[in-house]
Amino acid sequence: MARVILRDGRVAELRRARNTKEEVARIRELFAKTSPESLYFRFFHMIKEVDDKTIISMMGDGKQALALICLHEDEVVALGNYKATHDEMAEVAFLVKDGFQGRGIGSLLLAHLAEAAWLSGFRNLEAHILRDNYRMLQVFRASGFEMVSESDGNSVHLIWRLGRHEQSRNLQAVREKLATAASLHPFFQPKTVALIGASRNPKSMSHQILRNLLTAEFTGVLYPVHPTAKAIAGVRAYPSVKDIPDSVDLAVIAVPAAGVEDVVDDCLSAGVKAVMILSSGFSDVNAAGAELEQALLDKLRSAGCRLMGPNMLGVLNTSEQVRLNASFAPEMPKSGRVAIASHSGALGIAILDYASKVGVGVSSFASLGNRADVSGNDLLQYWETDSETDIILLYLETFGNPKKFSRITRRLTRNKPVLAVKSGRSPASLFASHRIGPALVHDDETISALFRQAGIIRADSLQEMFDITALLSTPVWASGDRVAIVTNTSGGAVLTADMLTRERLRLMHPVINLGFEALADSYREVLPVVLEDNSVDAVLVLYTPVGPSEEDEVAEAIADALREVRAKKLGQGEKFTKPVVANFLFRGDYLVRYIPVDTAYRVPIYPFPESAVRALARVVEYQNYRRSPVGRIVDLADFDGETVRNHVRQQLGSNVHRTLQERELRELVEMAGFTLEQLPEECRVRCSIRVESDPLFGNLLRTYPEGIGAFQGVYAVRLLPLTDLDADALARLVAGWFADAHTRQRGKSALPYYDGWVSDLTDFFSRLSQLVEDVPEVSGLQVTIGNYEGQIGWVGKVHAELGRPSESEGPVLE
Repeated sequence: MARVILRDGRVAELRRARNTKEEVARIRELFAKTSPESLYFRFFHMIKEVDDKTIISMMGDGKQALALICLHEDEVVALGNYKATHDEMAEVAFLVKDGFQGRGIGSLLLAHLAEAAWLSGFRNLEAHILRDNYRMLQVFRASGFEMVSESDGNSVHLIWRLGRHEQSRNLQAVREKLATAASLHPFFQPKTVALIGASRNPKSMSHQILRNLLTAEFTGVLYPVHPTAKAIAGVRAYPSVKDIPDSVDLAVIAVPAAGVEDVVDDCLSAGVKAVMILSSGFSDVNAAGAELEQALLDKLRSAGCRLMGPNMLGVLNTSEQVRLNASFAPEMPKSGRVAIASHSGALGIAILDYASKVGVGVSSFASLGNRADVSGNDLLQYWETDSETDIILLYLETFGNPKKFSRITRRLTRNKPVLAVKSGRSPASLFASHRIGPALVHDDETISALFRQAGIIRADSLQEMFDITALLSTPVWASGDRVAIVTNTSGGAVLTADMLTRERLRLMHPVINLGFEALADSYREVLPVVLEDNSVDAVLVLYTPVGPSEEDEVAEAIADALREVRAKKLGQGEKFTKPVVANFLFRGDYLVRYIPVDTAYRVPIYPFPESAVRALARVVEYQNYRRSPVGRIVDLADFDGETVRNHVRQQLGSNVHRTLQERELRELVEMAGFTLEQLPEECRVRCSIRVESDPLFGNLLRTYPEGIGAFQGVYAVRLLPLTDLDADALARLVAGWFADAHTRQRGKSALPYYDGWVSDLTDFFSRLSQLVEDVPEVSGLQVTIGNYEGQIGWVGKVHAELGRPSESEGPVLE
C-alpha cells in the first residue's frame, strides 16, 4: 500500500486490488457510480454495469495481469490495470471517478503500473484511447515516456518502451513536489486553527500553546476546544471541533493519547484538512502505542487528511501574512529566510532559541515527532517551493526513505543550501534513543556519500551548522579557495593558516600583520587593497584585543572598507563577489556576531579562527558543487538492457535467488559490453568493486583498493544509479590508486597509462551502473580488477547474485 498525494493536496491510498468478494463489490460500486460517458471512454461502448467476471479478470495474478485501485475516504475512486497481449507487451487502461478526474490520479496509476510491468519483465505497454477522451490522452502524453501513436480515425493507439527513463522520472518528481507542497499548506498557512484540549491551567502544555498562538498574533482565526469552558484566555471556546461554525484548516490535538482517537473521529466528521498531534504515548512508547498510531493514520489517510506527529512539539511560520506559533517555542523567532526541521522536538526548540541568539532569522519550523505521515522528505519538497525560504537546516536521526531523500536533495541543493546534522553515527547512540533498529545507526561513510552526491552540507555539530548558516545568510559567497589573512597578531594567524591547509583552502600571499598601533586606521587602509586583489577569493580578518579594546572601531573600519569597495564595483558596473569572514577573540559569550555593512550585507564574526575557517571551507565546497555540471544518469547507447535482462531472467529461471557461476557471469558481462581482459593472478595492484543492495539506501557501489600498501582500509561509496560525472570521478579515483601503487612498486611513472585507465574505468563504472539499473534481478556483484603493464582487466574471481526484484516503491512512496 502506498500513500499518494493528489494534485489538490489531498491524500489517497494506492494498492493492488485483492480478489475478494468485498473488494470486487467495491470496484463494482465504482463502475456503478461512474457516468455513462466515462464508462464509454473506458470500454469503447455503452455499458450499464460491469460483471464480477470482468472485474476478476482485470486483477489477474500480478504478472500477466495486474490491477491497482486508488482509495479516498475508504472508497475506490479509480482503477488502473494492465493485461498481457503477448510475451513482451501489455495493454493498460484506467477509470477515474468523475469527481476525481483532473487530480493527477491517472498519472499516478500509469507510473506505478509501468514500473510493475517493467519489473515483471514486460518490454512495452500499449493503450487504446478514443480520440474524444482528451483528459486521458493528456495523461499519456505528459507521462514523459517516448510514445509511438497510430490513429484509425476514432481511436488512438499508443505504444511505448518500458524502463527507468530520466524524463519520466523528472516529470513524476515535479508532480509529486507540487502535490506535496499543496498537502502541507494547511500546516504552515492555515486560515483557521482549532486547539483541541485547550486548558485554563496556565502551567499546562496546551495552555502554553494557546498563549503562544495569541502572543504571535496569528492572522487567522483561533478556536479553542474544551468540553465545558465557554472561553479560555478571553477567546470563546467550543465543546467539540464539530461545533465550530467554520471550516477548520488545522487541528492541533493536545489531549492524552487514550482520548486522541475520539478527537480524530470528530475532526474527520468536521472535515478538518490537516491534523497535528502533540500528545505522546504512541510508537514512542511501546507496541500498543504503535498500533494505536497506525489505526489513527489509517483513519486519516482514508479520509484524505494529512497528519503531523504524534509526539511532536509543533510548527511555526514567521511570515507577516501568517504569524503562526503552534509550538512550544516560548517566543516567536526573528523572521528570516531559514527553515528548520528537527526529528527531536525538545532539541528543535533549543535550536530555535540558539538561532535567535546568533541572529539567524527563521521562515518556518517543524518538529516531526514520530513521523507517522508527514516526513522530512515532505518538508523538503514544501520548502523547495516556498518563496519565503532560502536555506534549510535539518537535524536528522533517521531517513524515512533514503533513495527519495537523495532524489529530492539532488534537485533542491542546486538552488537552496541544505545543511544537516546527522545523529546516530555510532552504536553507542542506540542506547540514547527509543528508535532502536538498523535505521538509526548506519555506516557513516555511506551517509557521507549520500550527502556528497546530493550536495548537502554536513555539519558535525549544531554550533557548526549555525556557523555555516551565518556565512550563507550573507549575499556574498566565496568564488574560490584562495584566502588572504589580515591580522594584528601572528599567533592567531599561524593557527588559522594551519586550519586553512587542513580544510583544503589555499593561503594567498604572506599573512598581513598590522601590529598593535592605529589598528582601526590600518584595517581601513589595507582591506580595500586586499579585496581588489584578483588573486584572492575571500578575506579572513583576525583581531585580538590588546590593552583597551578597540572592537567597535575595528568593526566600523571593516564596514567602511567594504562599503568603499562595493560602491566602487557598483560604479564600474560590476558585482562585489568576495566575502569577508572575521574572528574577534571576545571576552564575553562565544557566539557568532555580525558587523552590519548595509541593509543587505553583514560580516559574520566568529569567536574562534577555527570556526571561521570551517564555515568558509564548507561554503566553498558547496559553491564548487553548485558550479559543477549537474550530470545525467548513465544511458549508454550501445548497452542493450533488454537483451541482458532477458539473459539474466533465463539464468534465474524459477528460482527466487541464485548465485551465478563464473562462466555464466563472464557471459553476462560480455553481453553487457564490458571489455576488460583477464590478467595474471600475480598482478599486485588491485581494486575490489562491490555492488550490494542496502535495506536503507538501495543499491550501493563500494570501491576499495587491495594490496596497495598505503591505501589499505580506504574505500569509496556511491549510490546507484551513477551519473556520468560520478563514473568519471570514480574512474579518476581508482586510476589514482593504481598510479600511486604502480610508481611505488615498479619504480616508474604511470603517467603514460593514466588517461587510458581513466577512459577504461569510466566505461566500466558506467556499464556497471546501467547493468544494475536496467536489470533489477542483479542483487549483488563483486569483481576484482587490476593493472598489468598498462592494461586493466579481471584479477581473481568474479561473483554475482541474482534475485527476483521486490515490488517497486513507485515514484511517490515515503
